[in-house]
Amino acid sequence: MCAMTFDGAVMKRMMQSALDLNTQKAGPSAQEQTMAALRRGDCAVCDRVRYGLAQGMAEYLGTVDTSLKAVYVYEPEYAVAGDSAMPESSTMSPGIHMIAWAARKSAALSSVVNMLGSSLAKEFQALACPKANALCYVLTVQVVDDDEVLRRTGYGALVNSLYVRPIQLWRRDAVVS
Repeated sequence: MCAMTFDGAVMKRMMQSALDLNTQKAGPSAQEQTMAALRRGDCAVCDRVRYGLAQGMAEYLGTVDTSLKAVYVYEPEYAVAGDSAMPESSTMSPGIHMIAWAARKSAALSSVVNMLGSSLAKEFQALACPKANALCYVLTVQVVDDDEVLRRTGYGALVNSLYVRPIQLWRRDAVVS
């Protein structure tokens, strides 16, 4: 993967797609209702939009880095121990938290993730949610390589964990775990 610049319009399209995903089943006025709910501070609607954004970002990362094998979303509160039982309750932190499984780690991928994070914060702030705080705009992407997944170390242990397996958002067809 070579060095690249990030077009902020890409994040705008991802945000629009996430809003559309949230409103697909509700009819033509649903997007207006979604935007109104976000401006009222409806956290459940925001969670659905965040999930849609995570899907869009996972697909985007897969297109810009050919070494990526899969991208997952996870809740950090459940990721305290790869093969331990889940805690009784969670505080469910806002933001988007992902694991990107790559054949190898690269500075270029880290750079793209940083650009996505900056762009994501701008788009979320534009929604003007009255309950939003800095945690709502956080994007964390833990990049793990084949060795970490194979040895089940660090965030690589979560990829195939029995208890706290993250949700797969995107996968390159040739991935074998």
